[in-house]
Amino acid sequence: MHPMLYRSLLASALLFLVLGLIVMPFLKRGEPAFYANIIGMSLLLLFIIGISALQYKDARNRKIKKYQ
Repeated sequence: MHPMLYRSLLASALLFLVLGLIVMPFLKRGEPAFYANIIGMSLLLLFIIGISALQYKDARNRKIKKYQ
């Protein structure tokens, strides 16, 4: 994938993660919205880790192909 696509995916995921963290203090612990927010933030963290790993792997492969 193009490096700008990785950067835009990471930026949007981080934006949603920050927005979820901002909302968190206003949610009550027993409400369904609280648990939905936690599940959404955990999925965003998995997405960020996955995109970061793909970006690292792609950049490494590009560097190896450049020198061959």
